[in-house]
Amino acid sequence: MMAFLTGCATLPPVSSHAATAACARDRSEIGVIDIGWHTGLIIPADEMQGDLKFVPQYFRVKPHDWIFGWGNRRYYMAENPSVWEGISALLPSHSVMLIRAVENLSAASDLPGVKVRWLPVTPENLHRLDNYIAAFLTVNHTDGLTVVGAGPYPRSKFFASPGTYDAFHTCNTWTVTALKTAGYPVHPAGVIFAGQVLSQLKTLPVCK
Repeated sequence: MMAFLTGCATLPPVSSHAATAACARDRSEIGVIDIGWHTGLIIPADEMQGDLKFVPQYFRVKPHDWIFGWGNRRYYMAENPSVWEGISALLPSHSVMLIRAVENLSAASDLPGVKVRWLPVTPENLHRLDNYIAAFLTVNHTDGLTVVGAGPYPRSKFFASPGTYDAFHTCNTWTVTALKTAGYPVHPAGVIFAGQVLSQLKTLPVCK
């Protein structure tokens, strides 16, 4: 049962996208990250646009990349999540967005074994992706975001999210839906585990 929250598979070893060959000149790139128990997205700092452009004001750094991970609020924020918290997460429940500012992804010593796949994206689809992610951030009465706690990594914070998490709408469902929004030929229906995300990534072009 805990596999709903901890399922994972294998991606190529982590690398800084700056160290890879560039995508086509009319395209940008995004990263899909597997941190061992769920998948998330990486948006290069200079590609942040749309409603996400307000995120940097909540951090005191100017990073190279931003990592976004969506999940069950209680489980994701627990330092040592219990079996009960894992079971509870399978029922419709509150969610949270973890945002991390990363200076050098390949040198992040607290993310050993992290796997990333860099994908080309057009500016128009990147804008759609940014707005999709932003839609999962709760906007408060002052038109700002709501920080609900410090994250587990340096320069990371948890933000309130209006989305509902359950056994059939997990972080991995969220990731594939984001990719579909960005124009990739992927299918969110039935996606629960990280392995289902990664198997679909194998059919997509990569930046290399």
